[in-house]
Amino acid sequence: MTVSPQEWLRRLQSAFAGAAQLLTPRTAACLLCGKPQTGARSADSRSPAKLTPQLRQSLCGACLSAIPWLTRIACSGCGRGIACEDCIRSPHRAFVCNRSAVHYNQTMRAMLALYKYRGNEQLAPLLGDMLFPAFEALTAEVVQRTNVPGNRDSSSKITMADYWDAVTYVPVSAEREADRGFNQAEQLAGRIAQCYRLPVRQLLVRSRHSEKQSFKTRSERFRDTRTLFDVNASELRRLYAAHTVNAAGKAKPKRESVRILLIDDIYTTGSTAEACSQVLQKHAERPLEIYLLTWARS
Repeated sequence: MTVSPQEWLRRLQSAFAGAAQLLTPRTAACLLCGKPQTGARSADSRSPAKLTPQLRQSLCGACLSAIPWLTRIACSGCGRGIACEDCIRSPHRAFVCNRSAVHYNQTMRAMLALYKYRGNEQLAPLLGDMLFPAFEALTAEVVQRTNVPGNRDSSSKITMADYWDAVTYVPVSAEREADRGFNQAEQLAGRIAQCYRLPVRQLLVRSRHSEKQSFKTRSERFRDTRTLFDVNASELRRLYAAHTVNAAGKAKPKRESVRILLIDDIYTTGSTAEACSQVLQKHAERPLEIYLLTWARS
């Protein structure tokens, strides 16, 4: 069968096009909207200065700019961007304060649902990275409250591990974890601990299964969470034993209290945070400073 010059040219062009497609890197799709990420990614002026490569490379510019970062704090207790009636009603909590990365709006609700309820665990490191600016800002607050002793070697660099004794997380029931396949708070805690070289300790256990807190009223949340948690006594003892040295084995600045970071995904009324903190304080052998870090503030 004779092939015309025109057909040979068409076949050659097709072959070159196929080879070029193979050699050209495919444009990654945004993990949220699914659209191709074309061009340089940029965030608007409302975004925190520290955005990790993971965030910039996994989200398109539009989705990155749509993140409602919580940078203005009006309530020093719960970290809300507006005055908080819950904190006015209950100013004395078992934890020092809460700080959150983002406002919990419809966009963030959809993002969390993809990860938490639809099993898109690709989003786990992204959600963890979104905590970094809030965590560093919270640590700066701790530094302002803390007088680091001046008897350290001036050449010794003070690290995050000098200010935090451990990272822990709100536990879920065995039924919930089996159904979901993971504990979102544990994964967030692991991301923080990994990137800042802090120890993770499972200081809390869930004493029973319950319906989702999002289905309950404010009073029902506080009533239900009172008996939801118990302390992991063996891990708490290990925490106290390791109080004088950091994860690198170096001596920490001396302080009487043990400081822990409690991680959860959403702060709504503070009932879960209060229940967890109360049970830890109840079993504390020495003063505990409990700070809460949550992904979103509703």
